[in-house]
Amino acid sequence: MRRIIKTLPVLILLSSSIVPAGLGQQSKEERPIRLGIDLVTLDVAVTDKRHKPVRSLTAKDFTVMEDGVPQKIEFLNPPSFPESHGVQSGDRAAGGANKKESPAANRAETPSKQPFSGYRFVSIVVDNTSVEALNREPVERAIARYLSERLQKDELAAIYSIGNSLSVVQPFTDDRNKLLAAAARVAQGQTATESASTRVEASRAAERAGVTSGSQDQPGGNITTEIADRAARDALESFNNISDYFQAQSLFRGLRAIIEVQRNLKGSKSIMLFSEGASVSKSSGYAVDGVISAANAIGVSINVIDAAGLTVSDAPRAIDPRGAGLPSKQRPDVYGGEDPTKVRDGENGIERALKRMFADTPADRFAAVARLSTETGGLGLSNNNDLSKAIESIDSDAHAHYSIAYSPRNQSFDGRFREIIVKVANPEYAVRTRRGYYAVKSEAALTEDTQVSKLVSDMSAGVESSFALEMAAPYFPRGRNAYLVPVTLRVPGDVIGVDGKGDSKHAELDCVITVKDTGGQVVSTFGRAYPLEMRNNQDEQLGGATIRQNLRLTQGNYVIVAAVRDGVTGRTSIARRAVTLPPISEGPHLSSILLAHQADQSPPDSKSPQFSRDVLTFGQNRIVVPTDSQFTIAQTLLMFFRVYPAAGTVSNPSLMVAAGFFKDGKLASRTPTIRVTQPQASPDAGFPLVTPFKLADLEPGEYTVTVEMVDETTKQKETKQARFTLKESR
Repeated sequence: MRRIIKTLPVLILLSSSIVPAGLGQQSKEERPIRLGIDLVTLDVAVTDKRHKPVRSLTAKDFTVMEDGVPQKIEFLNPPSFPESHGVQSGDRAAGGANKKESPAANRAETPSKQPFSGYRFVSIVVDNTSVEALNREPVERAIARYLSERLQKDELAAIYSIGNSLSVVQPFTDDRNKLLAAAARVAQGQTATESASTRVEASRAAERAGVTSGSQDQPGGNITTEIADRAARDALESFNNISDYFQAQSLFRGLRAIIEVQRNLKGSKSIMLFSEGASVSKSSGYAVDGVISAANAIGVSINVIDAAGLTVSDAPRAIDPRGAGLPSKQRPDVYGGEDPTKVRDGENGIERALKRMFADTPADRFAAVARLSTETGGLGLSNNNDLSKAIESIDSDAHAHYSIAYSPRNQSFDGRFREIIVKVANPEYAVRTRRGYYAVKSEAALTEDTQVSKLVSDMSAGVESSFALEMAAPYFPRGRNAYLVPVTLRVPGDVIGVDGKGDSKHAELDCVITVKDTGGQVVSTFGRAYPLEMRNNQDEQLGGATIRQNLRLTQGNYVIVAAVRDGVTGRTSIARRAVTLPPISEGPHLSSILLAHQADQSPPDSKSPQFSRDVLTFGQNRIVVPTDSQFTIAQTLLMFFRVYPAAGTVSNPSLMVAAGFFKDGKLASRTPTIRVTQPQASPDAGFPLVTPFKLADLEPGEYTVTVEMVDETTKQKETKQARFTLKESR
């Protein structure tokens, strides 16, 4: 990236998805469900030794343990209805879409003796970042068949498409006709769906480039052609690595958003995900943990169906078990130039070749998404060409679940993970449910990395800081009484340990951020490892590392505690900051006032949806959040904030905005007045305003910047302040 102003060498950026407001649903009279950890609700599947659902158990048959402590079951709802499914054959014609029916009439009847215990919410999600074009039609057919034949009374379904961004194809409804129409659109007409096929083609091109370069690797070969071929292969591999990263980010961010909007829904909640997997590196493995944490916090089970169907793994090829035959284009030298019959360290050349081939086998992409089902109590189904049968298995399993709720004996929001074990009296029965939850009021995303887990424990026990860790926590309104808080940490370069030699050098920072309310209860917690790879003497020029994590909080007073540990040296530091998020007025309002040193500039053709939705962006630029308030007279100050019109503004606003610089209570300078008249992009987006201000004309000292905004129509106003110190030089 080009810089507007010189910036830090390393920026570690993680932007959480902005989640839309909760979906309101009509509901029947139902048992109230308490939120938080006042009451923990579990979806529990019980099967016999033939893997058949067991449906006749009562609360006395179950034992629930939390961290080894028995819990009292408050209530148990049995499986919702018998195994029989289906509608009349006449309703199945053309997917049931040719006949206009009322929502109540177009679904199978639930036996009247079964009491209503809340809606069952089913979110159908198609991962268009991974599903190849040839598999989209089978996915569509399977979804349509499920909606036509298996959707039941008291069930609401929603349909989502995840591409470069999240698309709500159909919000929760019981109208089958709307759902069938959405199913026909979910895997079609999405620009992002081409990314899956493009990635596959790039992989094949990389393989072809590798074969071409290999054919030149002979005495007298064309070295120039070889270098060009290898460069092409490297470029394609780099493209794939970048594509894999953003594909995984889109998928897991989309799932987090889908889960979060279900936080206040009462009833059974599940996701049915069609995907062909994701490549998850260590640097982005936290995203999987974040989805699992969010799902377990509010009781959403995730079921995953491999849209690729039946696959056959490639066995190592071109290995002659007799050791005969010379290498050629048709028979590459997989033996590495050695005699395959020669035994070394107890292995012959064939065994060594097999080991190399298996080591080079691509990672199982489906395993990453299958873990979502394993750890949330859902099912993961792969290697099945009949996707409809896979859905039937998931649907039958979901309707065989018991809903169990208990009030945990430990009512403290301490942020720790609590393990749940559910047992039944009959030892021959198998039980499946989520493995636990983080005791936080809002959300948790903690990677299972050992070093991060140790840092969490050390924070609880108390640890002293061995270096200065700077923190900033500005806030930006996001809807009514909700805020996005981009917490930014800066680690000095001289405390980052570097391991390795030559061009293969690396470092790692482990980070944990915890938010507590005024009562000391943990509201949100986040933790992950940040690996840093360095080449070309970057370690000698390392000026520091900046870590950013977006938090979503409601109005109130909080203490944000962040800990960072260097993975090489073990040095640790903790920073704390108190944050007050005021009530958001109905009138015009402002975000925090950021006094920044620098900004990143994105290429002109950059159209990343994540970039455009970032609260710190303006045009093609992104403000780098400062972690100190120190400036020199030779610098240019960038004053950045966002302006939000009054709630319910329909016509174009007319807002007057100006800022003054005060020293010792006296006005030292001011910015020109700006009038904002354009409509905002979305109700929560606001307008970004940035003003560069040269400091050379100001005297050194302590300054207060006051920003005032006035609505010319209503005469309502709001004022925000920020402070900085001006020095002669660093």
